[in-house]
Amino acid sequence: MKTEEQKIKAILENKIIQLGNLVKQMQEQVHAIDQNDESSLMKILDAKETVIASLVSEDRELETCVGLLDEKSRGSIAEKFKGLGTQIENEMGKIIEIENRCEEKLNNEKLELFEKMKSMKNGRTLLKGYGVSKRVRSKFSKNI
Repeated sequence: MKTEEQKIKAILENKIIQLGNLVKQMQEQVHAIDQNDESSLMKILDAKETVIASLVSEDRELETCVGLLDEKSRGSIAEKFKGLGTQIENEMGKIIEIENRCEEKLNNEKLELFEKMKSMKNGRTLLKGYGVSKRVRSKFSKNI
């Protein structure tokens, strides 16, 4: 029981640390989006993927540890580590908020680019009307 409890506590504490790192990476992501720095954005996204994969594997490990406990032990551990659960929820809330802001910024940029492309297309269409017209041949003389 004690070893499972210690293992669960270690997993939860490590999860808090990784979520904190993910929050920092997301703040860097916001900065990269603001600066239109695609190369650093791609690096940040790759780093985020690694952290997320690690979090998923730890969640599986946590499920395994909790699955080995009886109902009474689960209740007592849940009560003991309620503070850790609250910290995890807070970090997840920060991540969701930052991710939503990033998504909104990227969607706005996408719409701006779409509008620019649309206006350029309309401009080209209008310019075609001012292009060099075909030479009209005279119906009377074949020299022209």
